[in-house]
Amino acid sequence: MSYAFLRSRRVVATGIHLLMSCAVAAVAATLVFLVWYPPPHAAVAGGVSLFLLLVSVDVVLGPALTAVAANPTKTRRALGRDIAVIVAIQLAAFAYGMYTIAMARPIYMVFEVDRLRVVTAADVDPATMADAAPGFAALPWFGPKLIAASKPTKPDEALRSIDLALGGIEFSMIPHNWRDYASQSDAAWKLARPLPALVAKYPETAAATTQIAAKSGQSIDALRFLPLVSRQASWTAVLAAPDARIVGYLPVDAFF
Repeated sequence: MSYAFLRSRRVVATGIHLLMSCAVAAVAATLVFLVWYPPPHAAVAGGVSLFLLLVSVDVVLGPALTAVAANPTKTRRALGRDIAVIVAIQLAAFAYGMYTIAMARPIYMVFEVDRLRVVTAADVDPATMADAAPGFAALPWFGPKLIAASKPTKPDEALRSIDLALGGIEFSMIPHNWRDYASQSDAAWKLARPLPALVAKYPETAAATTQIAAKSGQSIDALRFLPLVSRQASWTAVLAAPDARIVGYLPVDAFF
């Protein structure tokens, strides 16, 4: 067997591994960006950075190791054994990466006090799910749902909520406080600010707000906005009457 043929075997092995890795990454991207992190949550909840880390392992590291392992002087049996080990390690890393992305997925956009907060699966203590109201017994898997959080009113619950907030656990992350959004949509609408005020603060959003208004079937003057916050970012959610539904998002900080 010629050296040129053996050398081409390295190229072929690496190429096949790369194509297969890209195919798996494409399937994963569909799941991540269309199901778990639908727009704009890939940016708001940090899905992009997590996925890029996953791809760096799946698409780059795996084929790179195959290129190193596919020494032209190796026997076919030894090459197959080495590639099998590489694929096994790659699949384990991929599975762990997908698990991490799944646990960080946004599950709810929760109206709390004067804002919408993105709550992820990792924010919720599984032990507290038993206290969830009916309808919230299971965490969503198909994109975040819009709900509200009932602020604790009893003194002991209010103090506990403050203690948890100091530790980074907001009351909107506690299943016991979750409620249907419709129960607080009026409050959300009253606390939301007129959209023209946002455009005045950020003139660069004029074109985007015009598109959102056209899509919602309402004028810009009829729309309002609330801050949309997560652990990674601060965006703006645009609301429309009569039910304070979300009709669009803007990548600007609404706290001003």
